[in-house]
Amino acid sequence: MPRHSRQLETARPLPGIDQSDLPIFNQDWWIEIACGSSRYRELKVFDGNVVVGRLPYIISRNRKGFSWARDPHWSHLGGPIVDEQLSRKRQAEVLQSLLEQLPRWSSVDFICNPNVSYADLVRTAFKNAGFEHRTELTYVRHPSNTDVMETRKSKHNGHIKRAAKRLDCLEINAEEFVRFYAANLWTQEKRSYSSLDAMRSLIEEGTARAQMCAIAARARPPDDETLTERSNVPYDAAIVYVWDKFRCYYWLSTRRVVPADSSDPKPHPDAIKFLAVKAMEHAQAMNLIFDTDGVTTPGTENLYRNMFGLRDEETRDVFCRTTASYRLLKKCRLFVRRVLHSLAMRKSVYPA
Repeated sequence: MPRHSRQLETARPLPGIDQSDLPIFNQDWWIEIACGSSRYRELKVFDGNVVVGRLPYIISRNRKGFSWARDPHWSHLGGPIVDEQLSRKRQAEVLQSLLEQLPRWSSVDFICNPNVSYADLVRTAFKNAGFEHRTELTYVRHPSNTDVMETRKSKHNGHIKRAAKRLDCLEINAEEFVRFYAANLWTQEKRSYSSLDAMRSLIEEGTARAQMCAIAARARPPDDETLTERSNVPYDAAIVYVWDKFRCYYWLSTRRVVPADSSDPKPHPDAIKFLAVKAMEHAQAMNLIFDTDGVTTPGTENLYRNMFGLRDEETRDVFCRTTASYRLLKKCRLFVRRVLHSLAMRKSVYPA
């Protein structure tokens, strides 16, 4: 049986696991940056002196003070990473050893890649460890598909074609994207769920490794406008997409927010769609699958399916195990809601 250990330091390149075959979110350089200043943990399983399994995660607390173990911030795929060269039996042993090391005092939630060769063993291991299993939808586009502009309804095609006549697409650096992203959050009085410094470092390193691209859209200049005058024109929207050996992921996007009392021009309504087409065209040129990187709301599903014109659906595996105290809190909250609802209904039927 392989020995295992609990590793609390930041990630380092490890022998035994081929980095080139991993999704970008599981590669060592990404994990080391994504963990940032968070409470990072990493579990490892060794075979001799070789790491054959690892499970990186962070510990965070929700608003109620409950502890959660999750994939590192800014990482949309995570979970166990196992050496593909191992036998199926040994892979199952490694997965069991990793999950046995997870803290029982914390709830745990992982989104796992269903495309790895041992995905069925991952599902079995999590099930045996008492985890609930659900799926998360994502839309994909294969490089063998037809022209990017031929996959959506004519209405949305017309929107994008008109946007292409009015907008320029330009590549921007990490600092420019983060500054634009932060400004839009500030205008909406929102906060980032994780460090923007980590986001900046990820974009800088990913760009240097030729695994990431940040692009922005802004209004196309009149013929008589000088380059100096263009430097003050705001972006309408910006996106970042990332890629590995097999897939290109639609990672981040942000759209300029104009306050209601502002006289500034509003951003082009189709700027995001215009940039997404550019990303899909780049993915196709690289012969990579374009992945929307998860559907989390009805709004994003409408965006990807109808506006982006994507039809091929895939699912990701999501595993969750909650603590007894968290389950008790949920039951108490549900009970209180039912009581309050019953009282409200009784009051409406028998008014004072």
